[in-house]
Formats: sequence, structure tokens, C-alpha cells
Amino acid sequence: MRHTRRIGPAVRVSAAGLAAVLAAASCSIGNASGGDDDGSLTFVSTGAPFQDYQAEAWQKPFTAETGIKFRNDGPVDEAKMKTMVEARKVTWDVVDTSAAATEQYCGKYVEKLDFSIVDKSIFPPGTVSECGVPAFFYSTIFMFNKQKYGANPPTKIADFFDVKKYPGKRIVPPEIAVGLLEAALLADGVPQDKLYPLDLDRAFKKLDQIKGVTTFAQTYGQMQQMMVDKQIDMGLMLNARAYQALKAGAPFEPVWDKTIVNWDDLVIPKGSKNKEQAMKFIASASGEKPSARMSELASVLPIKESIKPNFDQYQQRLNAYAPEHKDSIVRTDAAWWGQNFDMVTKRYTAWLNG
Repeated sequence: MRHTRRIGPAVRVSAAGLAAVLAAASCSIGNASGGDDDGSLTFVSTGAPFQDYQAEAWQKPFTAETGIKFRNDGPVDEAKMKTMVEARKVTWDVVDTSAAATEQYCGKYVEKLDFSIVDKSIFPPGTVSECGVPAFFYSTIFMFNKQKYGANPPTKIADFFDVKKYPGKRIVPPEIAVGLLEAALLADGVPQDKLYPLDLDRAFKKLDQIKGVTTFAQTYGQMQQMMVDKQIDMGLMLNARAYQALKAGAPFEPVWDKTIVNWDDLVIPKGSKNKEQAMKFIASASGEKPSARMSELASVLPIKESIKPNFDQYQQRLNAYAPEHKDSIVRTDAAWWGQNFDMVTKRYTAWLNG
């Protein structure tokens, strides 16, 4: 299974002073030969600027505390990681990957974590696997053009699928595993606690209702731009892209009914020569200050709701953890997606082409 990178494309935004960030974090993004010779750790993620945010938020304080420096490599490629492990030539130490990939590769291609080092109790229930803990969370939010709907705005997830009451053009993400099927089922009346296993027949029947008026995005950048250009009236938007669109003046508002929340994991490739230090780094990155800083830089959600990043006004408008919105949160089931990703992707592709 090849898990498309989810959050990287969603937060590729401009940032000032990235060169200074990298220098401060003592890292260099590019090809890395491995950190085992000099005690450094090789960290793998999606590339600049998102990986620069991770360097600033996570690596810089860990280096200051321990003296351990970082090499940065990317992009994330699970097939490459598998090849390294099978060849017993592992040069990566910590990888930012999807929670579903963690579930599938646990114990075979990624190490089981030492929970005497990594405190799993700090994470929300149901988000920790034997081999990975959340790096950050991100949400898929129902957004609508307030100029289009005026005094009769949509108020619930079912409205996204009601083309009669709310006519207009929709857009949905380029990846099936970030909440589209969950949104369809919730809109169709499936209780949140009965969501999994996903009823695919029911979900695709619900999607049929909007297929003719929906743009199935190729990239997250396309979604952001169509919001800014007002080429769509509603969208299921990743919060980081919605943030950029709002900053650019897009006249959209969120609907706080059902907000699908996903996450990336930090994992250690099996056979890492720096396993213990990698565990300590994951524990450090899970601290409140590093998590808050990462959220501020990348417009993602921290690892637990009690952490309060210093969000700007646009980030706060999209903050699913705000007390008035957190009841809308629906976390996905990473274990289910890990087992069913390939099958669902095949069916979704056939449905799109049908």
C-alpha cells in the first residue's frame, strides 16, 4: 500500500526566514546518508516548508537539550522504507507517516515503541498504536461561501449533500481517506459511534447525490485557489488550506456540525541504529511546547485538546479544539483504514470513472 502524503500538500505555504530556521535547527533538508556515524538522527518528512516547521518546533529544542543534531530527508516514501528494512540498510531514524501506514507496517517495517520512554497516556483515546503516536492532528471542515447562501446558510453536514436546498458547486479532497466517506455516512444519518466499519454501499450511494456538481480535486492547492477565486460554493477543506484561503480573503465560513479529524504518526523504521535516541526524540516532540509551536507554524492541531497554541484570528476560526466546536470532532479509525485502504481506493477510482 502506498499512502499518499496527506498533511504535507495541505500546508505548503510561504514562510519568512526559513533559512534562519534551518540554521538554528542545525539541519539540512535533502538526501541523507544516515545518522549512525556521528550520532545524529535522520528525520524524514514531506519537505519544505512543512519540514522546516518540524525542524523549528521539534528538532531545535531537542538539539538544545541533548546536543543531538539532525539530518533531514524526504519525501516520505513507504516503499523506500520497506526496501531499506528488507535489505537491512536502514538510514532513516524517525519518519512522519500516515496513521494508517503505521497500522499496516507495525512490527514488520516499523519498530514497536517503548512506552516507558514515550508517554502514550497524553494522547486522545484510540489514536496510539504499538508503533506510532500522533505527531499532530488535522481536520476536514465543511466550508461554505457566505455570499452565496446569505441569510439561509448551511448548518449541518447533511446540507453538503442536499443539492436541492443548497444548490451550488462543491469540491472535495484529492484523497479518499481524509473524511469524504465518513462525511457521507454521517450526513446519511449513521451515528458517530456506529461509523466503523464504513458501510461503503451506503456511502457511495450518498456520494451519487453530489457527483454531478462536485469537483474531485487533483491537489490541495487547487482546492485553496478555487476557494479564493470563488469558483466553488462549498468544500470539504483541510484546515491548513482553508486557513490560507481565508487569509487571502475567501468569503467562506465553517460549519461546526461534524468535523473529521485525522493525524500523522511519528514512527521508527525497523532496524534504525539510533532507536533509543529516536524514541527520546518522539517523546520530546510530544511535549506541550513543541506541539503548540508546530500548530502555530503549520496551522495544524496539537496532539491534545488541552494544549493552547497562540493561534492568529484565522487559525482560531478553524480551531476544532475550541470549546464551542470540539463536540463536532469525529476522529477516523486508523486501524480500519490500514486494513482497507487499497480496497477502498480501488472502489473509489472505479466510482469516479464510472
